[in-house]
Amino acid sequence: MARLRFDSFRGLTGWLPPLTVLAAAAAFGAPACSASSEGNGFGGSGGCGADCQPTTSSTGSDVGGGSFTTTGTGTGTGTGGCSEAAKLIYIIGQNNNLYSFHPPTLDLKPIGEIDCPTGGSGATPFSMAVDRQGTAWILFSDGRIFHVDTLTASCSATNYQAGQQGWSTFGMGFVSDTAGSEAETLYVAEYFGEGIGKIDPQELTLSVVAPFDAINSAAELTGTGDSRLYGFFQASPIIIAEIDKSNGHIISQAPQPTVNIGTGWAFAFWGGDFYLFTSPTGNSQIDRYRPSDGTTTTVLTNIGDNIVGAGVSTCAPTEPPE
Repeated sequence: MARLRFDSFRGLTGWLPPLTVLAAAAAFGAPACSASSEGNGFGGSGGCGADCQPTTSSTGSDVGGGSFTTTGTGTGTGTGGCSEAAKLIYIIGQNNNLYSFHPPTLDLKPIGEIDCPTGGSGATPFSMAVDRQGTAWILFSDGRIFHVDTLTASCSATNYQAGQQGWSTFGMGFVSDTAGSEAETLYVAEYFGEGIGKIDPQELTLSVVAPFDAINSAAELTGTGDSRLYGFFQASPIIIAEIDKSNGHIISQAPQPTVNIGTGWAFAFWGGDFYLFTSPTGNSQIDRYRPSDGTTTTVLTNIGDNIVGAGVSTCAPTEPPE
């Protein structure tokens, strides 16, 4: 659910994928495309220096006519058989350092340095997802996927064949197949904005689902135990959107006009809120976007690493803890 900016390791400095949003988002100055987007956009900002208290922004303007929602009826987590460790957010740094993150306490703990068998290729972590067993699936910049134990940081190769369907790098996140189900699918978003696909966790085959109908941009993904899929789009401005996982339709969107990705970005949903890992200065920070009141708050700064991947399993809560 995150990645190092493509231009930071491919020599494409200053290049960003094009943004294509519908007339409903014409205030962004983007051209229209073939289908309409829906939902509220909630702007937000956070600015917090070292050792300061979190700063909460005001809400922004609406985009579209629907509502940006994150919870359904009930908890929808399907937490049967889940360990407490499987309910945490995990993040990976550009230099292979793995951490756990507990949103209620903002506790960020180092786990260890991963040592994946890349064969001296020079490939680095690009994106990450976490399954219900607490295993991290880390995509590297050469298109290979490795499994990492989130308790020990030990890494092993998988049989995933890089470059399937012509997709080499992508955002990724697990989503429950139905609300509350223990069955899940790994969804991916092609880096150049071609749309979403899915990877069968058993067969490790990638199939294309559909192009996005409203935003043509790179996206990081996060999924939930109540079968919802969300994207953190590298658009201008940054957009968080709910995505119909069956057809790529943008259900609703929340622009984040003051969020600056910088050199690395990641994305995770936990307890009704979204956590944005960005690196405006090469030293990552964490912002929390709260759809319930439309605010974005910087909750941690100066992490001391360039975070390029994040993952949270479908065991994580979909509603705020009591």
